[in-house]
Amino acid sequence: MGRIVALLMIAALAVPSSAAAQPPPAGAGVPAMAAVAAAGADFGALRKAGALSVKLVADWSELEPAKGQFVWKPLDDAVAAATAAGLTVVLVLAYTPKWASLASGPELSNRDIYSRQPPKRIGDWEAFVTGAVTRYKAKVKDWQIWTSLNLPFFRGTASEYLALLRAARSRSKAADPSSRIVMATPQGMDLSGIRRAMLQAGTSFDVISLNPQGLTPEALMRPLRALRDRLLANQQKEIWIEWDPRGQGDRQGWGEQWLKVVVLARTFRVARVFWSAPPTAEVDAARKTFDGLVGGRAFAGYLTVPGAVALVFGKTDAALIAWGTPSADLRVSANGSVYAANGDVRQPAAEERNLKVALAADPVIIADLDPEVVAQAGAVLQDKGLPVPTPGKDFAGVTEVRTKLGKANAEEGLYNMPFRSRRNGAVDVVEVDGAEAVRTNTSKEIVFIYFDVDDSFLYYVDGRATVEVSVEVRGASAPQQLGFNLLYDSMTGYRFTSWQWVEARPAWVTYTFKLTDAGFANTWGWDFAITAVGNRKEDLTVRSVTVRKIPKP
Repeated sequence: MGRIVALLMIAALAVPSSAAAQPPPAGAGVPAMAAVAAAGADFGALRKAGALSVKLVADWSELEPAKGQFVWKPLDDAVAAATAAGLTVVLVLAYTPKWASLASGPELSNRDIYSRQPPKRIGDWEAFVTGAVTRYKAKVKDWQIWTSLNLPFFRGTASEYLALLRAARSRSKAADPSSRIVMATPQGMDLSGIRRAMLQAGTSFDVISLNPQGLTPEALMRPLRALRDRLLANQQKEIWIEWDPRGQGDRQGWGEQWLKVVVLARTFRVARVFWSAPPTAEVDAARKTFDGLVGGRAFAGYLTVPGAVALVFGKTDAALIAWGTPSADLRVSANGSVYAANGDVRQPAAEERNLKVALAADPVIIADLDPEVVAQAGAVLQDKGLPVPTPGKDFAGVTEVRTKLGKANAEEGLYNMPFRSRRNGAVDVVEVDGAEAVRTNTSKEIVFIYFDVDDSFLYYVDGRATVEVSVEVRGASAPQQLGFNLLYDSMTGYRFTSWQWVEARPAWVTYTFKLTDAGFANTWGWDFAITAVGNRKEDLTVRSVTVRKIPKP
């Protein structure tokens, strides 16, 4: 089956909406163990493991190597085998043939360049879409446009991608009125990009496929709430998630990670979760635990516990899934035991139905909650809306957050330490005037200082406030040889501010940048970075950073 299957194959089970009128059949609602498969994948084994659907890449560059000359058989075989195994197939249309690509000159000798560029003629793409949908419409209804929209997978602009999306919608509907178009997204959670697509091409897709690589499961909560409450309010569009656990730890922790992603998907009405990693015993155990203790129960509400996530499923025989920081304690009234993700009893049921559970990063399931706990969780949902992580300290009521930089930062709602492990953000700690600061190191290409604003202070600003960022730096040793600017998450993607020269004097100087279009939605996991990439003769020393919000009328 060649490249067509090997490039991408992810299996998943549908995750039912909390609004479902009837509980799903036994075993439904649980994402299956699945793998990025090599050629000759065992579709039967995937289905036996619980998979309901599978993605296959329809590689245009392989299927139409010369204009008008199609080689369908490898994809025919893959679709037939997956369908025969009981899997619903999603075809991902991607990768441009050499003859159709925008590439020129030496680029045409590199498949990783020419195939990742959009076609130079939209008509060639339309002909391919028409041919594929016409051929497979009896077996395929969902058509995803491209795999992922970041380098190196897509080498076009946002406008070029939306043109492909619109054309695919038009051609697919003409060939099969029941077809659906799935919009791909970049890695991370690009709310600004989704907003732009909704405004410019909202009628051209039915499903948004998120690819939150680099984020923890907990980091899904705020963007999913923003999607539901702000971007997709009153919109009949599905959300899918492609989840690769390999960026979050070794295989031994995949079961716990799987459980978190599943319960969050059900909480936020994510229609499908695609698990793009090899099956493991840990994931299988977590799946069986979830099936036995939660099953098809719908999301009923949540409890507010500082530093913790505590989600309730079901109205009767309800279960609670919780995890959090080591300092978080959960007290609930329940008649059931506390279970680990692998099904082991972590804590037996307490006398008089009062359970005190010390939480940790690994999730636990508490069975058989008392009705008053379910009622309390439902009241919180009714009052506060969909959940977000409950912070250990809430910065919603303050006007500014800040950090003083050094070996161990003094961080008050503005975080840099989590990004010190990045190769280009591992700044040097220095002492100036008897106090610690940090310094970039151009010789080692350490030229970024990354920051994340606490989400309780600012998240997905969307024009609701002007943001001021004040940066305290050490004066330059000579005029116009040291400067910096900010790279920040805006409502139209990451943008640079204008360059700021640092004045030449042996003292600390503060410069303030006013951002009227801040997004701060953690698209790549951080909100802004101080960039000193343009300096060659001197490195930038920074002592403190302050972020203020000025609400707009």
